[in-house]
Amino acid sequence: MIFRNVPLISFIAAPVFLVPKEATTIVTRGAGYKAAIARTIFIAAVNAGPLLRWLAQHGVGSFDEIKPLHLSTYRQRCKEEKLRPRGIKSRFEIVDLAWVFRDRLHKPANRYPWGDMPFAAYCGLMGHEVRSSPGLGVGKTPVIPREVQSALFLHCERIFNQADSRLSLRDTGVLGPSTEPMRELRDACLYLLSITSGMRNDEVIGIEVGAGRREQRDGVEYCWVTSVEHKTGKGRVEYMVPPMTLKVVDVLERYSKPLRDALRHEVQALEASIAGVNDPAGRRDLVKRLFQARSDGQRVFLGVIYGKYNQITALSSVGSRVAMLRLAAKAGQDWKLSPHQCRRTYARTFVESRMGRQALVFLKWQFKHSSISMSQLYAANPAQDPALYEDILAEYFDIKRDLLECWSSPDQRLSGGAGRKIIEMRASAVPDRERLVANTAMQINIRATGHGWCIAQDTGCDGAGLYESTRCVDCKNSVIDEEHLAMWQGIHNQHREMLELDDLGPVANARIRRDLALSAKVIAEFGVPVDGGTAEIQSFESNRI
Repeated sequence: MIFRNVPLISFIAAPVFLVPKEATTIVTRGAGYKAAIARTIFIAAVNAGPLLRWLAQHGVGSFDEIKPLHLSTYRQRCKEEKLRPRGIKSRFEIVDLAWVFRDRLHKPANRYPWGDMPFAAYCGLMGHEVRSSPGLGVGKTPVIPREVQSALFLHCERIFNQADSRLSLRDTGVLGPSTEPMRELRDACLYLLSITSGMRNDEVIGIEVGAGRREQRDGVEYCWVTSVEHKTGKGRVEYMVPPMTLKVVDVLERYSKPLRDALRHEVQALEASIAGVNDPAGRRDLVKRLFQARSDGQRVFLGVIYGKYNQITALSSVGSRVAMLRLAAKAGQDWKLSPHQCRRTYARTFVESRMGRQALVFLKWQFKHSSISMSQLYAANPAQDPALYEDILAEYFDIKRDLLECWSSPDQRLSGGAGRKIIEMRASAVPDRERLVANTAMQINIRATGHGWCIAQDTGCDGAGLYESTRCVDCKNSVIDEEHLAMWQGIHNQHREMLELDDLGPVANARIRRDLALSAKVIAEFGVPVDGGTAEIQSFESNRI
């Protein structure tokens, strides 16, 4: 694609398979990277076509003739086409590669094409400098909403719980191995495996028989699932999973057994018949099918492609996307579910669980030991895929950044000692608020308490605020935002009910009045009328003075 002694316009008209060898080398190789597969080259070529044709129409014949005005004009055109940032990035990637490998070009660009910002920021994928640092910032794949997660998980769990009865009907001949109930079971297992492991889709559908295992270390049981990582060429990697996931793998092995048996018989038949085929084209087709059947022979995600031959084959990336959409529809959800959403949702849920926010039950089990840090979890098995942990760190950064952006908004009401301080700081002029937020997100720790956020960095209440919520009202490390208003209204109502009891004694009543005043103070700071507690607030504040 980017090549020496070949003008840019030649690529525009040339079929992909005629791109010179040097072009593919430049596009697909870099320091520490192996050559990309043919599909990657093809996609890159297709994505580059619209921009290169547009440049040619405007008289640009080589990369050194591309001006910033050309790029900004075309970027605006992409926005008018309602392309998302990732789509814009795919269009411009050819120019970025031309800059990265400029030493291999006959007529390289003479200036950095993206001005004073990183390439991803130019395309709208992330903010300036800090967010484009290695390991920070994630793609725009949406996180599955919590209510959709719940509906999908319950739907899949219900089908999974019927696995024994459905497989028994299949084994007795009542159901065929590729009928709708069997496909429903496979789809449910696809989602459960994806959402409980954090695997990429290619790794999930590539799972083979015997992929699951258990081990005991210091009295803790670890469960692992093995697959092959293709994206960066790491080979066989393992993912930590909850025990339920190993049950899913067991069900998939049982589900796929008749299909694997049929594949084995097909392989034997092909091996016996190939030698007798004299027609080169027919022989080539048989060898191709034999290779595919052998490759899929131990896969657990199998299905039947109906057509001339009704071939058994492994579930493809396209097939898994269709399966996810079908699954969401059957679960009654109007959500465009895709496989990669499961990986990002897993990473987001992991972070929220570690921060003290709500989390799915399987993560509560999987990371139940609060003393185990993320680095310790990774160190538990060097065969794990580090990219998943990098995605988790990126999600942690994004959550912190989103929170800080929300808190810095003039329209956001806050309570708590740190929350009031943030409100005061809003009046200060800041040259680059976005950069300040990103820098702060990199350095600050934020933990959820259930009734607010704790930003204590070194010392604090040692967790006492988790159990005594009113400690957080005036704590210098506490931020209470509108997300927690309902919680404080509940705390306030509970204290009003306790105050009506007549057998607690004066000391307990004094404590209740104090906490009632503090909860009323939080509610009042959000501009919500307080039903009771006003007198307590006034009395409490006057006593403090």
